Amino acid sequence: MKRFILILMILMIAIGFSSCSWIKNYAIGKEEDEKPAGYIESKENDLFGYDVFRNHIAITSYIGEETAVIVPDTIDGKTVTTIAEIAFYNSTAESITLPQTITTIESSAFYYCGKLTEMDIPDSVTVIGERAFAWCTSLESIRLPKNLTEIPDYTFNYCTSLQEIKIPDKVTKIGLRSFSWCSSLTKIELPSSVVTIGDNAFLNCNSLLYAIIPDNANSFGKNIFKNCDLLTVITSEGSACYLYCIENEYSMSFERPIDESSDETSAESK
Repeated sequence: MKRFILILMILMIAIGFSSCSWIKNYAIGKEEDEKPAGYIESKENDLFGYDVFRNHIAITSYIGEETAVIVPDTIDGKTVTTIAEIAFYNSTAESITLPQTITTIESSAFYYCGKLTEMDIPDSVTVIGERAFAWCTSLESIRLPKNLTEIPDYTFNYCTSLQEIKIPDKVTKIGLRSFSWCSSLTKIELPSSVVTIGDNAFLNCNSLLYAIIPDNANSFGKNIFKNCDLLTVITSEGSACYLYCIENEYSMSFERPIDESSDETSAESK
């Protein structure tokens, strides 16, 4: 009996470690890779862990305790260009300011930052990885960089407080589950550059009132607007989106809704 209990305890411990490993792998979406070319060493100061490369610095972790975090543009005389995978994972920071030197935000960089309320991503950023802001449940608004070309898979998954977001004009793809469970989002307008919308992109966005979809969009995944019961899709008659909505029984309109911004524009023009 004692032997059985011992074996059972060992199995439970092993399962526990396995679960932790699974969560980490889910957060970054893959096993950790070897350091990329140009890597020299890993260091840390009072606020950040970081990797030193020949020509730049990558922030790998936030080890400070401030709620308002300012990422510097240089460390050790080298330019800070990258927020690495899970660098701010589970951080309690409420605001994070990035310098104009940042070009890359890697996968899950801000994953599970449950107290982060808003974010302004500088236009220097051209790449945002998968799950970069997933489970940032207090995130209410975010400004995306103008040169971004893709909203990757799961980018804003379960950002339940996200109320508004403007998609940049160069974005061509909305990834799968990129906005799923954004239950406070009331409207979304995709620019004419968008061609592809992935599976479950807006799954369970149950406050979404309307989504404006461009005529150029012609590749639609499964269940894009599943459980968006209040939604009206704004599209053009005969477009690929029009046919997709008919096939999936989504409510449609060919008239753009009158919202606050259009009211303000009309008032200013008088």
